[in-house]
Amino acid sequence: MRPGGVPPGGETPLPGSRLAPLTVTQLNELADAQLREGIGPVWVAGEIVRFVAHASGHWYFTLTDGRGAVSCAMFRRENLRVRFTPADGLEVLALALPSVYAVQGRFQLAVSALEPVGAGSAALAFEQLKARLAAEGLFDAERKRPLPPFPRAIGVVTSADGAALRDVLRVLARRVSGTRVVIVPATVQGARAPEEIVAGLAAADRLRLDLLLLVRGGGAREDLAAFDDERVVRAVAGCRTPVVTGVGHEIDTTLADYAADLRAPTPSAAAELVVRAEAELAARVGAAAARLAQAARRRIDRARARLAPLAGARALGALPLALSRLAAHAADLERRLEGAQRAVLERRRRALAALAGRLSPEGQRARLAARRHRLAAGRAALGVAAARQLAVGRSRCAALAGRLHALSPLAVLARGYALVTREGQPAAVVRDAATLAPGDRLAIRLERGAFAAIVDRALGEEAAGGSIG
Repeated sequence: MRPGGVPPGGETPLPGSRLAPLTVTQLNELADAQLREGIGPVWVAGEIVRFVAHASGHWYFTLTDGRGAVSCAMFRRENLRVRFTPADGLEVLALALPSVYAVQGRFQLAVSALEPVGAGSAALAFEQLKARLAAEGLFDAERKRPLPPFPRAIGVVTSADGAALRDVLRVLARRVSGTRVVIVPATVQGARAPEEIVAGLAAADRLRLDLLLLVRGGGAREDLAAFDDERVVRAVAGCRTPVVTGVGHEIDTTLADYAADLRAPTPSAAAELVVRAEAELAARVGAAAARLAQAARRRIDRARARLAPLAGARALGALPLALSRLAAHAADLERRLEGAQRAVLERRRRALAALAGRLSPEGQRARLAARRHRLAAGRAALGVAAARQLAVGRSRCAALAGRLHALSPLAVLARGYALVTREGQPAAVVRDAATLAPGDRLAIRLERGAFAAIVDRALGEEAAGGSIG
């Protein structure tokens, strides 16, 4: 090859030579292809740092071993299979394909599987979900409700063809009769199980039963995964009806058990816990009856012991006579009470009859006629009294008018006298001639009419009297 990347004979230059340089994107793509094909998928151990769950559903984080670090991306279609939530500081094993992100030329790992180091993913997911739900208070003891002592209607949410249902029905039939059992079938294993269990609990809760049994027979721990599902746990905690769980074997404990009002170790044990055997109840009632009879006998014996010293007492001899007198008195009181009751009833009967008569049409007409008669008589009496009062008033008015006329100034004027006032001052009556001066203008009122005058001179009392005489 000639210098500069030109092959002998003028052939096409080689990619990456000076005459045919690669673009940055081509170089990144070439490196990516070499890594993918040359190394291939590998398991990488490290600690997660800077974990970010993007809104798109993709995960981005860094794996480090304390000395080196590598960026990682786990896309949504891959991380949906991860059963735990990654977090900073968690040691993991990652199945990853080394690659180069061509846009930025950044080396990274495309992670396709993730497992925690030292604990299985299922166990880690279980603990993470348990801690989160416990922090919300779903497992608090204060939320647990007491079971009804004698349930008459029980709902059973389980597989319709499972051994758990047969065990529950056998126990219920053996221990008690007359209890209504409502079976709500639901798949209890597999991908559809959580959704069907949630729907079954909701349907049973709407029936207003006394309590619910959520049961499943034993199996491998992974077969019980539906009862660790968050949707099922929240459905159990949200039921208005008390819920008793009996899932798997005695050593199995699911998150649904923590949320239930009572956890039984097995389906059969759940049925035994919620109903009391009729024989057991009969035995308890019999024992209680025996204790009650024994207590009654003891009380009777104590009462006899207290009465025994009084058997020969002198007062006891008079007891029959006193009882006879009391009986006679009681009989007399009873007769008197009966007589009083009869009298009261008779009075009420007469009052009722009178009221019925008054309310009858004839009684109403008679009452109206009587009221019309009284009204006419009252109207006549009122007219007479009014005429009498009017005559008396007229007489008094005439007398008062005569007295008023006698005192009236007009009557005095009629006798020849005159009323003298200063002109323009009707209230200034002249009573003394000495108060007048020549030239004063006067107004003189007679019985008929009035005239004005001017004072020429004032006369003495003698002259005035003489002139009058």
